[in-house]
Amino acid sequence: MEQKATNGLFATLSKMSGEKSRRTLWWGLGLLVLGIAGVILSNPGGGHMSSFSGWGAGGIYDKGSYASNGERIYYLGIDGEGERIPFRSGPHWLRMMGGSCVNCHGPDGKGGLPVMMGTHLPGDVRYSALVSGEDHGEEEDEGQAYTDDDIRRAVRNGVEPSGERMDRTMPRWKISDEDLDDLLDYLKELG
Repeated sequence: MEQKATNGLFATLSKMSGEKSRRTLWWGLGLLVLGIAGVILSNPGGGHMSSFSGWGAGGIYDKGSYASNGERIYYLGIDGEGERIPFRSGPHWLRMMGGSCVNCHGPDGKGGLPVMMGTHLPGDVRYSALVSGEDHGEEEDEGQAYTDDDIRRAVRNGVEPSGERMDRTMPRWKISDEDLDDLLDYLKELG
């Protein structure tokens, strides 16, 4: 004895007849499977946001693998535990799309990449440029040599060596001491 489906998907399936309806059903199921596979493959980190695409995190600069924790922080904004490094303030797009140092300062650390809604061009964050007092991207920054502690304050608090606040597009990262030391080591590797 055949039971008749009366609602939902079962009702729709029971009303389908003919080759065209079966073909439509198979196409629909195939697209559903492809969609689920796309979602799974877009996040191979399994819950961690370590594999962003697009402009967030490493975005177009994403190298896929990193030689050190500092390099991974610079490119992805992902800490030593595999978690996004939170921040207190910064541009709104950073909250929506993710991001990291590379998005504004570039893969070579030389900066100069325009930031959406920013009023200043991001400066050169290579260690040699920071400690020498070379031009960091803005006229008022010339001649301000950074110490390691100044670099830490800039990353965490958005403060110049002179005590002036950096542009609002510079995130104020809530980064651990260990991760910040790793990032500082990577800035030294950049030059």
